[in-house]
Amino acid sequence: MKRFLILSLVLFAAACNATSLTPETKAAQSTTADVVQGLSKQRLSRIDKVMQNYVDENKLAGTLTLVARNGEIVHKSAIGMQNKADSIPMSEDAIFRIYSMTKPITAVAALTLWEEGKFHMNDPIDKYLPELKNLKVYVSGSGEDMVLEDAKFPIRIIDLFMHTAGFSYGFTGSEVDNLYRNSAIGLGTADPDTVLAELAKLPLNHQPGTKWHYGVNTDVIGFLVEKLSGKKLGEYMQDVIFDPLQMNDTGFSVKPENLSRLASIYTVGENGVTIAMPSEPLGDFKSDPAIHNGGGGLTSTIDDYFVFAQMLLNGGEYNGVRILGRKTVEYLSSNHMPDNLTPYADNSPGEGYGLAVSVTVDESKVKFLGSTGDYGWGGAASTYFRIDPKENMILISMTQFMPYGFYPYMDDYRNLVYQALVD
Repeated sequence: MKRFLILSLVLFAAACNATSLTPETKAAQSTTADVVQGLSKQRLSRIDKVMQNYVDENKLAGTLTLVARNGEIVHKSAIGMQNKADSIPMSEDAIFRIYSMTKPITAVAALTLWEEGKFHMNDPIDKYLPELKNLKVYVSGSGEDMVLEDAKFPIRIIDLFMHTAGFSYGFTGSEVDNLYRNSAIGLGTADPDTVLAELAKLPLNHQPGTKWHYGVNTDVIGFLVEKLSGKKLGEYMQDVIFDPLQMNDTGFSVKPENLSRLASIYTVGENGVTIAMPSEPLGDFKSDPAIHNGGGGLTSTIDDYFVFAQMLLNGGEYNGVRILGRKTVEYLSSNHMPDNLTPYADNSPGEGYGLAVSVTVDESKVKFLGSTGDYGWGGAASTYFRIDPKENMILISMTQFMPYGFYPYMDDYRNLVYQALVD
Protein backbone atom coordinates (compact mmCIF):
# COMPACT_ATOMS: atom_id res chain seq x y z
CA MET A 1 0.00 0.00 0.00
CA LYS A 2 2.84 2.33 0.86
CA ARG A 3 4.55 1.61 -2.49
CA PHE A 4 1.32 2.29 -4.32
CA LEU A 5 0.92 5.65 -2.55
CA ILE A 6 4.49 6.72 -3.40
CA LEU A 7 4.05 5.72 -7.05
CA SER A 8 0.76 7.62 -7.26
CA LEU A 9 2.40 10.75 -5.81
CA VAL A 10 5.27 10.52 -8.34
CA LEU A 11 2.90 10.12 -11.29
CA PHE A 12 0.71 12.94 -9.97
CA ALA A 13 3.75 15.26 -9.66
CA ALA A 14 4.88 14.41 -13.19
CA ALA A 15 1.42 15.12 -14.53
CA CYS A 16 1.30 18.44 -12.74
CA ASN A 17 4.73 19.34 -14.11
CA ALA A 18 3.64 18.51 -17.66
CA THR A 19 0.46 20.52 -17.43
CA SER A 20 2.32 23.47 -15.92
CA LEU A 21 4.52 23.92 -19.01
CA THR A 22 3.78 27.13 -20.85
CA PRO A 23 2.56 26.96 -24.46
CA GLU A 24 5.86 28.55 -25.54
CA THR A 25 7.88 25.86 -23.74
CA LYS A 26 5.75 23.09 -25.21
CA ALA A 27 6.20 24.54 -28.69
CA ALA A 28 9.95 24.78 -28.21
CA GLN A 29 10.16 21.18 -27.02
CA SER A 30 8.03 19.84 -29.87
CA THR A 31 9.82 21.77 -32.62
CA THR A 32 13.47 21.59 -31.57
CA ALA A 33 14.03 18.52 -33.72
CA ASP A 34 12.31 20.23 -36.64
CA VAL A 35 14.28 23.48 -36.56
CA VAL A 36 17.98 24.04 -37.17
CA GLN A 37 19.57 27.43 -36.52
CA GLY A 38 16.16 29.05 -36.76
CA LEU A 39 15.19 27.47 -40.07
CA SER A 40 12.38 24.93 -40.40
CA LYS A 41 13.64 21.63 -41.78
CA GLN A 42 10.25 20.96 -43.32
CA ARG A 43 10.30 24.30 -45.09
CA LEU A 44 13.90 23.80 -46.22
CA SER A 45 12.80 20.55 -47.84
CA ARG A 46 10.83 22.65 -50.32
CA ILE A 47 14.16 23.60 -51.94
CA ASP A 48 14.72 20.04 -53.19
CA LYS A 49 11.17 19.80 -54.52
CA VAL A 50 11.47 22.96 -56.59
CA MET A 51 14.97 22.10 -57.86
CA GLN A 52 13.74 18.63 -58.79
CA ASN A 53 10.96 20.24 -60.80
CA TYR A 54 13.50 22.20 -62.82
CA VAL A 55 15.33 18.95 -63.53
CA ASP A 56 12.18 16.94 -64.31
CA GLU A 57 11.03 19.64 -66.72
CA ASN A 58 14.39 19.38 -68.52
CA LYS A 59 15.21 23.01 -67.81
CA LEU A 60 18.32 22.39 -65.69
CA ALA A 61 20.49 19.29 -65.78
CA GLY A 62 21.25 19.47 -62.07
CA THR A 63 21.63 21.80 -59.10
CA LEU A 64 23.67 21.99 -55.92
CA THR A 65 22.38 24.24 -53.13
CA LEU A 66 23.74 25.28 -49.74
CA VAL A 67 22.37 27.28 -46.83
CA ALA A 68 24.39 28.22 -43.76
CA ARG A 69 23.34 30.17 -40.71
CA ASN A 70 25.32 31.15 -37.62
CA GLY A 71 28.33 29.40 -39.16
CA GLU A 72 26.58 26.04 -39.55
CA ILE A 73 25.62 24.47 -42.87
CA VAL A 74 21.95 23.62 -42.40
CA HIS A 75 21.17 22.49 -45.92
CA LYS A 76 23.27 21.07 -48.75
CA SER A 77 21.65 19.06 -51.51
CA ALA A 78 22.57 17.75 -54.95
CA ILE A 79 19.74 17.25 -57.44
CA GLY A 80 19.85 15.86 -60.98
CA MET A 81 22.86 15.29 -63.17
CA GLN A 82 26.36 16.71 -63.28
CA ASN A 83 26.87 15.28 -66.78
CA LYS A 84 23.81 13.98 -68.60
CA ALA A 85 25.67 12.40 -71.52
CA ASP A 86 27.80 10.26 -69.21
CA SER A 87 25.00 9.68 -66.65
CA ILE A 88 27.02 11.23 -63.82
CA PRO A 89 24.77 12.37 -60.92
CA MET A 90 25.30 15.81 -59.43
CA SER A 91 27.77 15.50 -56.57
CA GLU A 92 28.58 17.73 -53.62
CA ASP A 93 32.20 18.04 -54.76
CA ALA A 94 31.31 19.03 -58.35
CA ILE A 95 33.47 21.79 -59.85
CA PHE A 96 31.69 24.72 -61.52
CA ARG A 97 32.69 27.54 -63.82
CA ILE A 98 31.72 30.41 -61.56
CA TYR A 99 32.35 33.16 -64.14
CA SER A 100 31.38 36.51 -62.54
CA MET A 101 31.39 35.07 -59.03
CA THR A 102 35.13 35.46 -59.64
CA LYS A 103 34.68 39.22 -59.24
CA PRO A 104 34.27 39.32 -55.42
CA ILE A 105 37.37 37.12 -55.07
CA THR A 106 39.38 39.46 -57.31
CA ALA A 107 38.06 42.38 -55.29
CA VAL A 108 39.25 40.76 -52.06
CA ALA A 109 42.68 40.12 -53.59
CA ALA A 110 42.92 43.80 -54.54
CA LEU A 111 41.71 44.93 -51.12
CA THR A 112 44.54 43.05 -49.41
CA LEU A 113 46.89 45.35 -51.35
CA TRP A 114 44.75 48.39 -50.52
CA GLU A 115 45.10 47.53 -46.83
CA GLU A 116 48.88 47.59 -47.33
CA GLY A 117 48.71 51.11 -48.76
CA LYS A 118 49.62 50.04 -52.29
CA PHE A 119 46.91 52.24 -53.87
CA HIS A 120 44.07 54.61 -53.02
CA MET A 121 40.47 54.32 -54.24
CA ASN A 122 40.56 57.76 -55.89
CA ASP A 123 43.83 57.09 -57.70
CA PRO A 124 43.50 57.22 -61.50
CA ILE A 125 44.05 53.74 -62.92
CA ASP A 126 46.55 55.10 -65.47
CA LYS A 127 48.90 55.87 -62.57
CA TYR A 128 49.55 52.13 -62.41
CA LEU A 129 48.43 51.00 -65.89
CA PRO A 130 49.57 53.83 -68.22
CA GLU A 131 48.08 52.08 -71.25
CA LEU A 132 44.69 53.35 -70.05
CA LYS A 133 45.57 57.03 -70.27
CA ASN A 134 43.77 59.52 -72.55
CA LEU A 135 40.73 57.35 -73.30
CA LYS A 136 37.93 58.42 -75.62
CA VAL A 137 34.19 58.41 -74.84
CA TYR A 138 31.38 57.53 -77.24
CA VAL A 139 29.00 60.39 -78.13
CA SER A 140 26.98 59.31 -81.18
CA GLY A 141 26.97 57.69 -84.60
CA SER A 142 28.51 54.50 -85.92
CA GLY A 143 31.32 53.30 -88.14
CA GLU A 144 33.27 56.09 -89.81
CA ASP A 145 30.65 58.58 -88.59
CA MET A 146 31.13 57.69 -84.92
CA VAL A 147 31.64 60.78 -82.78
CA LEU A 148 33.97 60.52 -79.78
CA GLU A 149 35.14 62.97 -77.14
CA ASP A 150 37.93 63.05 -74.60
CA ALA A 151 37.26 61.63 -71.15
CA LYS A 152 36.58 64.58 -68.84
CA PHE A 153 37.73 62.69 -65.78
CA PRO A 154 40.26 59.92 -65.25
CA ILE A 155 38.98 56.47 -64.37
CA ARG A 156 39.43 56.06 -60.64
CA ILE A 157 40.15 52.66 -59.16
CA ILE A 158 36.85 52.76 -57.26
CA ASP A 159 35.08 53.21 -60.62
CA LEU A 160 36.44 49.80 -61.60
CA PHE A 161 35.09 48.19 -58.43
CA MET A 162 31.69 49.84 -59.00
CA HIS A 163 31.38 49.38 -62.80
CA THR A 164 31.15 53.13 -63.32
CA ALA A 165 34.32 53.44 -65.42
CA GLY A 166 32.55 53.19 -68.79
CA PHE A 167 34.05 49.89 -69.97
CA SER A 168 31.74 47.33 -71.54
CA TYR A 169 31.49 43.58 -72.21
CA GLY A 170 29.99 43.55 -75.70
CA PHE A 171 26.75 41.95 -74.47
CA THR A 172 24.31 44.43 -76.01
CA GLY A 173 23.66 45.74 -79.51
CA SER A 174 25.02 49.21 -78.77
CA GLU A 175 27.59 50.76 -81.11
CA VAL A 176 30.30 50.46 -78.45
CA ASP A 177 29.45 46.83 -77.78
CA ASN A 178 29.63 46.10 -81.50
CA LEU A 179 33.19 47.39 -81.42
CA TYR A 180 33.96 45.18 -78.40
CA ARG A 181 32.71 42.04 -80.13
CA ASN A 182 34.91 42.66 -83.17
CA SER A 183 38.00 43.70 -81.21
CA ALA A 184 40.95 41.61 -80.05
CA ILE A 185 39.32 41.73 -76.61
CA GLY A 186 36.05 40.27 -77.87
CA LEU A 187 37.66 37.78 -80.23
CA GLY A 188 40.07 36.57 -77.57
CA THR A 189 43.17 37.22 -79.65
CA ALA A 190 44.84 39.68 -77.27
CA ASP A 191 47.77 38.41 -75.23
CA PRO A 192 48.98 39.50 -71.79
CA ASP A 193 51.34 42.10 -73.30
CA THR A 194 48.77 43.72 -75.59
CA VAL A 195 45.41 43.31 -73.86
CA LEU A 196 45.42 46.70 -72.12
CA ALA A 197 46.55 48.52 -75.26
CA GLU A 198 43.75 46.81 -77.19
CA LEU A 199 41.25 47.83 -74.52
CA ALA A 200 42.44 51.44 -74.74
CA LYS A 201 41.51 51.50 -78.45
CA LEU A 202 37.83 51.07 -77.57
CA PRO A 203 35.72 54.06 -76.53
CA LEU A 204 34.05 54.21 -73.15
CA ASN A 205 30.26 53.98 -73.03
CA HIS A 206 30.00 57.12 -70.93
CA GLN A 207 32.08 59.61 -69.02
CA PRO A 208 33.83 57.90 -66.05
CA GLY A 209 31.85 57.96 -62.81
CA THR A 210 28.55 59.07 -64.33
CA LYS A 211 26.71 55.77 -64.89
CA TRP A 212 26.73 52.08 -63.95
CA HIS A 213 27.61 49.86 -66.90
CA TYR A 214 28.66 46.23 -66.54
CA GLY A 215 31.98 45.53 -68.21
CA VAL A 216 35.59 44.39 -68.00
CA ASN A 217 36.25 46.57 -64.95
CA THR A 218 37.18 43.72 -62.61
CA ASP A 219 39.44 42.26 -65.30
CA VAL A 220 41.35 45.54 -65.12
CA ILE A 221 41.49 45.23 -61.33
CA GLY A 222 43.10 41.83 -61.91
CA PHE A 223 45.82 43.49 -64.01
CA LEU A 224 46.28 46.04 -61.22
CA VAL A 225 46.79 43.21 -58.72
CA GLU A 226 49.41 41.68 -61.00
CA LYS A 227 51.22 45.01 -61.41
CA LEU A 228 51.31 45.76 -57.69
CA SER A 229 52.09 42.23 -56.49
CA GLY A 230 54.53 41.20 -59.21
CA LYS A 231 52.65 37.89 -59.53
CA LYS A 232 50.14 36.42 -61.95
CA LEU A 233 46.65 36.94 -60.56
CA GLY A 234 46.02 33.26 -59.79
CA GLU A 235 49.36 32.95 -58.02
CA TYR A 236 48.58 35.95 -55.82
CA MET A 237 45.11 34.60 -55.04
CA GLN A 238 46.67 31.24 -54.17
CA ASP A 239 49.07 32.86 -51.74
CA VAL A 240 46.70 35.27 -49.96
CA ILE A 241 43.28 33.60 -50.25
CA PHE A 242 43.13 30.00 -51.48
CA ASP A 243 45.99 28.44 -49.48
CA PRO A 244 45.19 30.26 -46.20
CA LEU A 245 41.49 29.32 -46.46
CA GLN A 246 42.24 25.83 -47.84
CA MET A 247 40.14 26.50 -50.94
CA ASN A 248 41.82 23.57 -52.64
CA ASP A 249 39.49 23.26 -55.62
CA THR A 250 39.44 26.90 -56.75
CA GLY A 251 41.61 28.22 -59.57
CA PHE A 252 41.81 29.40 -63.15
CA SER A 253 42.01 25.83 -64.45
CA VAL A 254 40.97 22.38 -63.26
CA LYS A 255 43.67 19.89 -62.37
CA PRO A 256 43.75 16.87 -64.74
CA GLU A 257 42.89 14.47 -61.93
CA ASN A 258 39.74 16.53 -61.16
CA LEU A 259 38.33 16.96 -64.67
CA SER A 260 35.76 14.22 -64.08
CA ARG A 261 34.27 16.49 -61.38
CA LEU A 262 33.80 19.45 -63.75
CA ALA A 263 30.07 19.79 -64.36
CA SER A 264 28.94 19.98 -67.98
CA ILE A 265 27.51 23.25 -69.17
CA TYR A 266 24.13 23.55 -70.88
CA THR A 267 22.16 26.07 -72.89
CA VAL A 268 18.88 26.48 -74.78
CA GLY A 269 18.55 24.62 -78.06
CA GLU A 270 15.79 24.58 -80.64
CA ASN A 271 12.24 24.77 -79.32
CA GLY A 272 13.53 25.66 -75.88
CA VAL A 273 15.10 22.24 -75.22
CA THR A 274 18.09 22.18 -72.88
CA ILE A 275 21.19 20.89 -74.65
CA ALA A 276 24.90 20.60 -73.94
CA MET A 277 26.67 23.85 -74.81
CA PRO A 278 28.85 23.31 -77.89
CA SER A 279 31.59 25.74 -76.80
CA GLU A 280 32.44 27.38 -73.50
CA PRO A 281 33.11 31.08 -72.95
CA LEU A 282 36.67 31.77 -71.75
CA GLY A 283 38.04 28.40 -72.88
CA ASP A 284 37.74 24.86 -71.60
CA PHE A 285 39.38 25.47 -68.17
CA LYS A 286 41.60 22.42 -68.69
CA SER A 287 44.93 24.28 -68.76
CA ASP A 288 46.32 27.44 -67.24
CA PRO A 289 45.23 30.36 -69.47
CA ALA A 290 47.68 33.01 -70.63
CA ILE A 291 45.45 35.70 -69.12
CA HIS A 292 43.90 35.17 -65.71
CA ASN A 293 40.50 36.74 -66.16
CA GLY A 294 39.72 38.56 -62.92
CA GLY A 295 36.16 39.22 -64.00
CA GLY A 296 35.09 35.67 -64.76
CA GLY A 297 37.80 33.04 -65.08
CA LEU A 298 37.68 30.96 -61.90
CA THR A 299 36.30 27.49 -61.27
CA SER A 300 35.29 26.43 -57.77
CA THR A 301 33.16 24.14 -55.62
CA ILE A 302 30.24 25.02 -53.41
CA ASP A 303 32.28 24.14 -50.31
CA ASP A 304 35.18 26.38 -51.34
CA TYR A 305 32.86 29.26 -52.07
CA PHE A 306 31.09 28.77 -48.76
CA VAL A 307 34.43 29.19 -46.98
CA PHE A 308 35.07 32.40 -48.93
CA ALA A 309 31.57 33.71 -48.15
CA GLN A 310 31.82 32.75 -44.47
CA MET A 311 35.12 34.61 -44.27
CA LEU A 312 33.33 37.75 -45.46
CA LEU A 313 30.36 37.21 -43.14
CA ASN A 314 32.79 36.78 -40.24
CA GLY A 315 34.30 40.18 -40.98
CA GLY A 316 37.35 38.94 -42.90
CA GLU A 317 38.33 35.87 -40.84
CA TYR A 318 37.69 32.15 -41.04
CA ASN A 319 38.94 29.42 -38.68
CA GLY A 320 41.50 31.74 -37.15
CA VAL A 321 42.85 32.92 -40.52
CA ARG A 322 42.35 36.61 -41.26
CA ILE A 323 42.23 37.74 -44.89
CA LEU A 324 40.80 41.26 -44.49
CA GLY A 325 40.09 43.63 -41.64
CA ARG A 326 36.51 43.98 -40.41
CA LYS A 327 36.14 47.57 -41.62
CA THR A 328 37.43 46.60 -45.06
CA VAL A 329 34.66 44.00 -45.40
CA GLU A 330 32.12 46.57 -44.28
CA TYR A 331 33.45 48.91 -46.95
CA LEU A 332 33.25 46.20 -49.62
CA SER A 333 29.66 45.35 -48.72
CA SER A 334 28.36 48.93 -48.43
CA ASN A 335 26.46 50.72 -51.18
CA HIS A 336 28.78 53.23 -52.87
CA MET A 337 26.39 54.39 -55.57
CA PRO A 338 25.18 58.00 -55.30
CA ASP A 339 21.45 58.58 -54.94
CA ASN A 340 21.03 59.40 -58.62
CA LEU A 341 22.52 56.01 -59.58
CA THR A 342 20.52 53.93 -57.09
CA PRO A 343 19.19 51.45 -58.01
CA TYR A 344 22.27 50.62 -60.04
CA ALA A 345 20.14 49.11 -62.86
CA ASP A 346 16.52 49.49 -63.94
CA ASN A 347 15.86 45.77 -63.41
CA SER A 348 17.27 45.82 -59.87
CA PRO A 349 14.91 47.90 -57.72
CA GLY A 350 16.06 48.35 -54.14
CA GLU A 351 19.65 47.46 -55.05
CA GLY A 352 22.78 49.56 -54.74
CA TYR A 353 26.31 48.47 -55.55
CA GLY A 354 29.39 47.96 -53.40
CA LEU A 355 32.78 46.63 -54.46
CA ALA A 356 32.03 43.88 -57.03
CA VAL A 357 28.74 42.98 -55.30
CA SER A 358 25.20 44.30 -55.42
CA VAL A 359 23.80 45.43 -52.07
CA THR A 360 20.17 45.59 -50.97
CA VAL A 361 19.44 49.13 -49.83
CA ASP A 362 15.66 48.76 -49.48
CA GLU A 363 14.27 45.25 -48.94
CA SER A 364 10.74 46.50 -49.53
CA LYS A 365 11.56 47.27 -53.16
CA VAL A 366 13.41 44.15 -54.28
CA LYS A 367 11.45 41.50 -56.16
CA PHE A 368 12.25 38.64 -53.79
CA LEU A 369 12.80 38.01 -50.08
CA GLY A 370 15.89 39.37 -48.40
CA SER A 371 17.23 41.91 -45.92
CA THR A 372 18.49 45.44 -46.20
CA GLY A 373 22.26 45.06 -46.26
CA ASP A 374 22.46 41.62 -47.86
CA TYR A 375 24.94 41.38 -50.73
CA GLY A 376 26.29 39.05 -53.39
CA TRP A 377 26.47 38.38 -57.12
CA GLY A 378 25.99 35.67 -59.73
CA GLY A 379 27.87 34.01 -62.56
CA ALA A 380 27.05 33.77 -66.27
CA ALA A 381 26.35 30.04 -66.02
CA SER A 382 23.66 30.62 -63.37
CA THR A 383 25.73 30.30 -60.21
CA TYR A 384 24.63 32.58 -57.38
CA PHE A 385 25.45 33.59 -53.81
CA ARG A 386 24.13 35.98 -51.20
CA ILE A 387 25.44 36.95 -47.78
CA ASP A 388 22.99 38.35 -45.21
CA PRO A 389 24.69 39.94 -42.17
CA LYS A 390 21.33 40.75 -40.56
CA GLU A 391 20.28 37.08 -40.55
CA ASN A 392 23.88 35.82 -40.22
CA MET A 393 23.15 33.64 -43.24
CA ILE A 394 24.73 32.49 -46.51
CA LEU A 395 22.96 31.01 -49.50
CA ILE A 396 24.73 29.55 -52.55
CA SER A 397 23.27 27.82 -55.59
CA MET A 398 25.28 26.17 -58.32
CA THR A 399 24.31 24.90 -61.76
CA GLN A 400 25.78 25.24 -65.26
CA PHE A 401 23.30 26.84 -67.62
CA MET A 402 23.45 29.79 -70.00
CA PRO A 403 22.09 32.37 -70.47
CA TYR A 404 21.90 33.69 -66.94
CA GLY A 405 18.36 34.43 -65.82
CA PHE A 406 16.68 32.43 -68.58
CA TYR A 407 14.94 30.46 -65.83
CA PRO A 408 14.12 32.19 -62.50
CA TYR A 409 15.54 29.36 -60.40
CA MET A 410 17.78 31.74 -58.46
CA ASP A 411 14.83 33.93 -57.50
CA ASP A 412 12.96 30.78 -56.46
CA TYR A 413 15.94 29.59 -54.44
CA ARG A 414 16.30 32.88 -52.58
CA ASN A 415 12.62 32.89 -51.64
CA LEU A 416 12.77 29.23 -50.63
CA VAL A 417 15.60 29.94 -48.21
CA TYR A 418 14.04 32.98 -46.58
CA GLN A 419 10.58 31.44 -46.22
CA ALA A 420 12.20 28.73 -44.07
CA LEU A 421 13.18 31.23 -41.34
CA VAL A 422 10.97 30.71 -38.31
CA ASP A 423 12.86 32.27 -35.39
